[in-house]
Amino acid sequence: MKKFIPSLTVLILLVGLCVGAYFDLKYDYLEEAYRASLFGVILITSIILFIMINRMINHKNKEKIKNLEARLDIWSKISYHVNQVGEEVFNELPVGIILIDDRIEEIQWINPYASIILDGPELNEKIQNVNTELYELIKSKNSKAIVKIKDSKYECIYKKQFNVLYLFDVTEQEKIKEVYQKNLPAVALITFDNLEESVVGLDISEQSQIKSEYLGALSDWVESYSGYLKQLVDDRLLLLITRENLDKMMETKFDILETIRKISMGYQLKVTISMGIASWDISYEEIASYAQNAIELAQKRGGDQVVVNIENEKIHYFGAKTDASTKNSKVSARVNAQTIQELIKSSNTIFIMGHNQTDLDAFGSMLAMFKMAVSLDGESKLNKYLIVDEEKLDQTVHPVYLELLEKEPDLKKNIKTTEETTKMIKKDSLLVILDTQSKEIVNSPEILELTEKIVVIDHHRTSEKAIESMFSYVETSASSTIELLIELVNFFQDEVDITPFESSIMYAGLLVDTNTFTYRTSARTFEVASKLKELGADAIEVKSWLRHDILRTLEINKMTSQMEVFMDKFAIVSSDQIYDDRSFLAQVSESLLNIKGIDAAFTITKLDDITVGISARSYNQVNVQILMEQLGGGGHLNSAATQIKNVDIKTVTEQLKQLIRLEYEEGEIVRVILLEDVKGKGKKDEIIEVANGYGQFLVNGKKAVIANDVSLDALKKAQELAKQKELDYLELMQKIKSEIEGKKVTVGIQIGPDGRLYGTVTTKQIADEFEKEHGVTIDKKKIELSSEINSVGIYSATVSLTKDIKAQFEINVVGAN
Repeated sequence: MKKFIPSLTVLILLVGLCVGAYFDLKYDYLEEAYRASLFGVILITSIILFIMINRMINHKNKEKIKNLEARLDIWSKISYHVNQVGEEVFNELPVGIILIDDRIEEIQWINPYASIILDGPELNEKIQNVNTELYELIKSKNSKAIVKIKDSKYECIYKKQFNVLYLFDVTEQEKIKEVYQKNLPAVALITFDNLEESVVGLDISEQSQIKSEYLGALSDWVESYSGYLKQLVDDRLLLLITRENLDKMMETKFDILETIRKISMGYQLKVTISMGIASWDISYEEIASYAQNAIELAQKRGGDQVVVNIENEKIHYFGAKTDASTKNSKVSARVNAQTIQELIKSSNTIFIMGHNQTDLDAFGSMLAMFKMAVSLDGESKLNKYLIVDEEKLDQTVHPVYLELLEKEPDLKKNIKTTEETTKMIKKDSLLVILDTQSKEIVNSPEILELTEKIVVIDHHRTSEKAIESMFSYVETSASSTIELLIELVNFFQDEVDITPFESSIMYAGLLVDTNTFTYRTSARTFEVASKLKELGADAIEVKSWLRHDILRTLEINKMTSQMEVFMDKFAIVSSDQIYDDRSFLAQVSESLLNIKGIDAAFTITKLDDITVGISARSYNQVNVQILMEQLGGGGHLNSAATQIKNVDIKTVTEQLKQLIRLEYEEGEIVRVILLEDVKGKGKKDEIIEVANGYGQFLVNGKKAVIANDVSLDALKKAQELAKQKELDYLELMQKIKSEIEGKKVTVGIQIGPDGRLYGTVTTKQIADEFEKEHGVTIDKKKIELSSEINSVGIYSATVSLTKDIKAQFEINVVGAN
């Protein structure tokens, strides 16, 4: 109908024109015959025009129809090809496609390629029965995952809106990524802890022998992992390795730590080793900065450990089997005292705070730092404040705090709450944080971002969540923070006036943190105690503060009566009751530790509705710090704790028991052959006797096999073969030695007018020249020069083929034209 509308429109217009012309002519004065002729001409002209216009419109419509027909013909041809391509994609291209019924989680349709991948699953089969990883992807919130199916890896994309799974073979890509990951660089900084202090009293030759033994052990260990070791200074070294070899080191838990300890035990020295390692896909400069942070963290935590920082992974800790070595040097205390004095003098305002649930060590340290600031006040009118929130004080501190305010009422004007501090503190205010480094347990975490000048003084091991500070004095060998503060007092330029009552509070902090001089005490601890006694500390008064009231005593006795003795020497107390007083948990653990035969005690309770806390105490045989760190906490060798959220008491208790079993379980003794070095147990191929549980752990972890007739026979044959290979190797090295010994090479190099070299003679040049002149290839790393080559002349070189086989030759350095 639409195509006739233009024609009808034209017809109506023409008819209208003719009618109009007729009536116009009717009233004209022309003759009738003439009017009729004229009307006829108009009518005929209109008809002709109508026919012409109609034909033009019809012609245009016909062209349009032809174009539409051509387009339909093209589309029909394209549709055929599109259908062919779609069919090829579904059935022939290497893209797996699976349609899922998301309600009943069954396969509704699968293309041939996916069917081959999944070994021909049937329609309506549960996807969970076909592949659990694909099922987990469907159930998860993710839309992509890499799934291993047989020997191949596939990128799986799940389109939830269409309930379709696509599988793309990415095996080769993943292999390339794996190779790339394995060869990522790892930078390690290594230090010998307490080396110079330990050997300072020995004669030079003995010092040299001991240092050589330490370096030799470290060098052999590095060589087994194909690393590059470079000595920077006497007790500091640089190590370069690949990520793959770093992973192997982590598998053996850095057994070099145990090797160094054994050497130290042989010489009766307190020397250990610490490492900071970083492996990231960034520039070497940035990796080195991360390695530096890691070694600083290892040393702040007391040394004798390795801290590993790997991209996208939590910080890894290894070692720390012994408590931190005490350093008797007064130089460190003097230097730190000077630095702290300068920081205080350069500030107009100083705020001092400890940790949440402030105990006597933290509170006593706060008082000591406040009095140190007072001694530096002079004419500068330094504003100095203690940040104290009464509700955050430990129960043992609260009555002592109130008594202090009674004895020293003027102190009140220098005490501010957290709320008051937030309104007063400025970017250039000095904030001193004592007895903690953790952002999570500091008294007022909200004020950390309000100043750029933060000083931290603490005696706990550092964690990766440490507060960023402009200066920190962390000495993990110290018994308490009070010990560090009183040592600093001795080096302040002006006398620090500490009242007898204040010294009693500090003495109480020392007693609490050492459990009455039981843990972590050293000569310096007793020096500090003596200093506090000189200042008037009242031991009887302190004892009265530390006594338990009758209700607390009854509650401790109630908890102790619920004790479970685990593996004959571990005491565990657990309760679903909420105890928000963390010091109470510590007191229960210490009470349990007083029981004969108990080596470690653990108190597990709720701290609030969603948090479970563990307080751990031990004697030297058990390192509770390692156990608590594995549960997300930390502390010291004999005193540690952790807090775990959103988990029940029973689960936490079972996790703790499992960790204890792995570390300390004893029972039926079994003999196993080690398939690799196991730290603290033995070397590869060594036959050792271990408890049955630990033996099964080694076997299940493919680190050992049970020592039976078959495995022992295989070991014997392997050892014989290895021995023969070693003999063949030594014979080959002797032959190479004969080809090197006594030879001479000439190396030419540019020299200046004074006869000195413009460049340097490298071991690579020497090795290349030796191969060129004598046809023998020498590893440049094994060439040792007897002296520095700094001018023309004849020098001797030694090639270390093995530990005992060495060859010597001469190098004639001449001036080149």
